[in-house]
Amino acid sequence: MNFVIIHGSFGSPNENWFPELKEKLESLGQSVVIPQFPVENWDEVARSGPFAKPKFQSLDNWFHTFEEIRKDINDKDDLCFIGHSLGSLFILHLVERYNLRLDSAIFVSPFLSSLGKDWRFDRVNQSFYKTDFNFRALRKNIPTSYVLYSDNDPYVEKYLSVGFAKRLHSSLLMVKRAGHMNSEVNLNEFPLILELCKTRLDLSLYQKYIAHRKELYAIDYLSPNSEEVLYLEPEEVFDEGVFKFRNLRKEGFCTFLTSLKFWDTQSAYYQQARLAAKRMKNFKRVFIVDAISDLKRRRLLDHIRLDLGFGIEVYLCMAKDLINKIGELDFGIWDNDYLCIVRFDKTKQAEVKLSSRRKDINEAKRWKTIILERATHIANADTDIQKFIKRHASLPNE
Repeated sequence: MNFVIIHGSFGSPNENWFPELKEKLESLGQSVVIPQFPVENWDEVARSGPFAKPKFQSLDNWFHTFEEIRKDINDKDDLCFIGHSLGSLFILHLVERYNLRLDSAIFVSPFLSSLGKDWRFDRVNQSFYKTDFNFRALRKNIPTSYVLYSDNDPYVEKYLSVGFAKRLHSSLLMVKRAGHMNSEVNLNEFPLILELCKTRLDLSLYQKYIAHRKELYAIDYLSPNSEEVLYLEPEEVFDEGVFKFRNLRKEGFCTFLTSLKFWDTQSAYYQQARLAAKRMKNFKRVFIVDAISDLKRRRLLDHIRLDLGFGIEVYLCMAKDLINKIGELDFGIWDNDYLCIVRFDKTKQAEVKLSSRRKDINEAKRWKTIILERATHIANADTDIQKFIKRHASLPNE
């Protein structure tokens, strides 16, 4: 997605919530452009008086600036415009003049006509004001749009923003006590706009988790646009798993070591996994059996029955059949997008590795194929497990 953020009168790309939004969107692998349009100096406008013509800020000058930055916009990608104050009105001019087809637009404190609050704004905005756009054509070229307004904006009256929204059939969002939604009210971050932007993105599961992790810990770990490896602390595994299962869209594959005895079959982690399986109907779990006696433990049998009840495809595979054939016994592949590997030390402390590197995922898919070739599908927890026990108990070295 290409995002273009357009500031307002007397504005700059380096103010308000623009830099932070740009950084967040770029961390999600998106292209972001914030042009500096020609603007007036507030004090000079005040000294020149209400009848002086603006030297820099005019509709024609802003068109000229936009034409210069069009080369920085990839026409092959979807386009989202975000405008603040006068920037919102200028977006309509751009769409009309260049017949731009947008994926979406976000208008913050927008208006079409004179503000009537301070002559200095009306003076520099004069050439932009327009109420007779072809709104039917604009709605066609901006199929999805949002208008954000505040109940105490000192410059833009509510009716101006609401009228703007009605003509474009925009979704209307009121932000309480947010002023002009700029740095004057210390609005240097605007999570709501970021979330609206994210609704327009087709993020991978890995990108979503890294973005979630950044928000959770307020630390920039990795760029989700790159192929990276991340190691989690044991206490972070629960959050990663719950988030992953809630956002899983396509498929899941994982193994489960039956030698582990400290898990909770009813934990939110496993409950979310089962809900994901019920939603997607494409979830496989292979229980890697270290010893046949593991299959007589009630907790493990209850786990298998619960999985089957939610539509998880359950398999059993002897651990000894996988020795020297795969690199890891405890791993998961999620949406074919990222790999999760769990390793335990002698004290049963887990080290969790997440990887979005394509070579790692392809290697894990190879392990998956080897496992499924040797695994037994379990459709009935009672009869099929007993058959598996009987068959393998009679084999040597069991």
